[in-house]
Parts: sequence; C-alpha cells; structure tokens
Amino acid sequence: MEPEAKWLWKTTQTEDFYATYTISYQLTLATREPLLKEHLLQALAHLSRKVPLLRVCFGRRNGEVWIREMAEEALDFEVVSNVTIQDLHKSLQTYRYDLEKGPLWCVKLLSEPPSSPEVPAGFDASKFCHMYTLFLGLHHGITDGNSNMRICGFLVQILESVMGKKAIDDAEQLGVYVSDEKTRRLLEDYVASLEADPELRRKVMDEIQSRYGKYSLLKSTYKGVGEKVPRTGVLEKNLDSDSTIAFIKRCRAEGVTVNSAFIALSSVAVVDLLVDQGLEQDTYDIRSDHVLNARRYWGGDTSQYLGCHLLPLLPVVAKTPRNIEGKFWDFARSVHQDILRKLNEGGPLLEEAAKHFMAAKPDFDPTFQYEFCVTNMGNVTGLVTEGGDHVQALHVVRTVAMNTVPCTWSILLHTFRNRMIFALTYNTSFVNSEMANRFCNRIFQRLQESL
Repeated sequence: MEPEAKWLWKTTQTEDFYATYTISYQLTLATREPLLKEHLLQALAHLSRKVPLLRVCFGRRNGEVWIREMAEEALDFEVVSNVTIQDLHKSLQTYRYDLEKGPLWCVKLLSEPPSSPEVPAGFDASKFCHMYTLFLGLHHGITDGNSNMRICGFLVQILESVMGKKAIDDAEQLGVYVSDEKTRRLLEDYVASLEADPELRRKVMDEIQSRYGKYSLLKSTYKGVGEKVPRTGVLEKNLDSDSTIAFIKRCRAEGVTVNSAFIALSSVAVVDLLVDQGLEQDTYDIRSDHVLNARRYWGGDTSQYLGCHLLPLLPVVAKTPRNIEGKFWDFARSVHQDILRKLNEGGPLLEEAAKHFMAAKPDFDPTFQYEFCVTNMGNVTGLVTEGGDHVQALHVVRTVAMNTVPCTWSILLHTFRNRMIFALTYNTSFVNSEMANRFCNRIFQRLQESL
C-alpha cells in the first residue's frame, strides 16, 4: 500500500502563476579526478534528502491543487551525449514532469567535455583538468532563482564531500521550504493602507490604468517576423572580469546600481531596434518589467527560506531619448531614481493591493505588453560557491521557458566569479534570432561606450 502523503499547503497565486514556466540551469564543473556517474547519483540522492523542496509534488485535495511531499524517493538523472547545449535547454524548457508523483526536477550530465568552457580568471586548469556540464531542470511552481542558485551551491558542496570521501548527514536539512504566507500578510497590510489613504489609492490606480491600451512597441513595429509555433530561444553573452569590474566601478561612481544601468542600456538598445525598423521619435516610452525577490520585504534573516517567493512583475516606464550621446548616465540616473522610489514604497505589493479596488477582469490585459523583462540576481558567487579542493564551479547560466506567454524576451542577469553572465530568452513567435542577436549586441556595445 502506498504511504500516506504529507500535505503541505494549497498552491498560492504566485505558485500558480509561475507553474506555466519551466527553468533550465547550466552548471560547468571542474574536478581533480574524473567525475563518475556513481559520484553524481550519490550526490543527487543526498541533495534530494537534504533539500525539502526537491521532495515535493502536486496533488488534488477536496477538488483543489495542493503541494505535498512525494510518497517515495525518486531521482530523474540521465547521462546524455551527441546533443548541443541549445538542444538540452530546449528539451528541459518543454520537460514533462510527473506532477502528481514527482520529482519536479531533473538532472542531465553532458558526457562530452565543454568544447570552449567559460573559465574564471585565476582558475588553475592544471589541477582541475576534468570538465563537465550539468543541466538542472526545475518546475517553477515550487522554486525561484534564489532557491535554485542555493541548490546549485548545495550540489557543489555535496559533490565536494562525495569526491573527498567525507561523511554526509542526510538528517541535516539545507533550508526550509515555506509558502508565501509572509507575502500574503504584507499584501493585506498594503490593502489596509490604501483603504485608509484614498489619495494614494487613486494615484496607484491611475498608474496601473495608464498602461491600459498600450501595446508593446516591439510587437507593434516588428510584425510577422516570428514563427507560427512558439518556442524558446536562448542567447548567452558574458562580460570578461576586467570589463565587469570596470562597469561596476563606473556605476558606483555615477551613483546608480548595476541593475539600473543595465535597464537603461537595454532601453536604449530597444530604441535602436525600433529606429532600425523605421519608428523614429525624439523619445520613446520603453516599458520594462522586473521580477523581484519577495524576501526583500519580509524582514529578518531570510537566507534559509526556499520556495517560489517572487512578487508580481514591477513595471517601469523609461522615457528614453533617441539620441543618447553624452547623456547616458543622466538617463541611467533617472531610471535609477524611478526604480528606487518604487522599491522603497513596495511597488509590486502596492500595485497588487490597488487591484483589490479595481475591476477584476479589465477589457485590456497589459501584463505582457513590456519591451523586455529583467531578472537580476546580482552576485551569486556566495550562493553557488566556488567549490573546494575536489570540485570547482566555473560557470552558471539560467534560462526560463518563454514560449508559454505572449511576450518578447526576458533578460536573466547575474555575476559569478567576477564575470557578468547574461542570458536572453525569447519567444520565437514575436522575435527571431537575428533580432535577438542585434538586441544583445547593441546592449553590450552601449555598455562598452559607457565605460
């Protein structure tokens, strides 16, 4: 008889929203000794036993979808060969998980060593001469970028112990899997504050309604360029350590965050594409949306909390000039001030609370009418770790499936071991590969001009 499942909680609005997405992570490792299949199987078994969110699945309870613990331990691991990195990402972005049995994650090991691996400065390839590429697929409904980067770090450290023949205590759990109860309570507070402040309520509602009827300029300008059947395209570009450090220093000197500067760069690159297609204006309202970690508003130490803890997308509209020459950092500061204001006032929570006072189903849904979406995790070196005496983590890339939503592209940005890593995922029904390459090249061209 199958063991009785432990029910955790009914799926939340956040978990339901992100359940349409599938995540694919690419982790490059280097080891002193050859990495055997047995090493990985042992490490993944420990990982599953020590990380609670890797032991959950979905189930129906009283007609509703709940998250529950898996009835039995199971791993989804495969060694693959003769496939490209693009093909692996594609397969994981359309991966079919056994939702009611689990696991809701999988791991693929590419048997061939990377042909041209991304290697951090100062890495000693003579000591760690065996290189491998791991691919982690995850169901977005149970996890987020913060949790995923931690999971990559847990795997690196467990593999270090396995290859170093150190004892591993499976009873010691790595992190705590929680629902977004803290975020929901915060949202209730924001609803109450808007109830008590009609002027603020009107201001936030006006800002939301200002986006109604405004379609993406890219989708309106570039018509008929995509494929009939949508899929997710992936383009990766990295900044060397010297340029990364120089860019970070310049941002600090100009009084803006790297995130704000990159949003400004991306906004300018969108304008470049619009001008290329013949849409000529003095300025353009470039809307970008931003995925934020809800933990930032929880207070206290949130480092142990795992799960899908993302806020509703935060829209930012930047009035972007066509001619940016000599004015880029002034423009970046204006972007920074707008984002900082929205972050300080709890923008995503404030907007979500305001919807409580608005029509449930407006005639026009502006959710995906942005020009680009950004998920910036900052420096993830501490989360992924650099490794140890037996295993080194060299490179990490994250992608997300975009073919299930009617949007253009999403920028996934982070820094690892002093290098900025940029992944552009795009919906091929709206964006073709030539556009994606041009957009990416313009961003980095503008970045070099800003140094």
